[in-house]
Amino acid sequence: MSSTELRIPVSDGVYLSAVRPLDNADLMEHLRSKDVYNTTLNIPHPYSATDADQWIQKRLEHTQSVGLEVTFAIRNADNRLIGVVSSENFEPGLTHKAEIGYWLARPFWGRGIMTDAVRAFNKYAFTKLHLLRLTAHTFESNLASARVLEKNGFKLEGYLRKHFHKNGQLLDARLYGLLKSDFDGLGV
Repeated sequence: MSSTELRIPVSDGVYLSAVRPLDNADLMEHLRSKDVYNTTLNIPHPYSATDADQWIQKRLEHTQSVGLEVTFAIRNADNRLIGVVSSENFEPGLTHKAEIGYWLARPFWGRGIMTDAVRAFNKYAFTKLHLLRLTAHTFESNLASARVLEKNGFKLEGYLRKHFHKNGQLLDARLYGLLKSDFDGLGV
């Protein structure tokens, strides 16, 4: 890790930092299982080394072009990538809002890590990216992801019928939103 790299504390040795080229091995390890694939829309399965390389390169190029981090690796105390939280399509300075997405490796589920990581990301998004609104979608069946958002003050704004297409099926989704003013009221 470079001495100038942004490092955002999450909890108990877990932190957010930039995605790195060496994260390829961790991506491969965590995304070869179908567990994360089943809860996300845009992660392919099976996940290949080419998928990892292309995703990392795209993230590095995006960060370089916009000059700010909008995609963070969630790292454990051993500095290993264990998940991601991001607003991958956000273009700083062009809009007041962004959609967040996230995933966490299966061995780390159920520990509150994602709730804390999303909270840290929200604070960064509202204070450093100067956003006024964050949104997130969850599959209707992904109650754990919905709880992460609700614990972070996101409000259910809509139920979207047959909104996503995955594995030849149309899936219902929930749309959540969080305003900066609501986040400020949480006292985080």
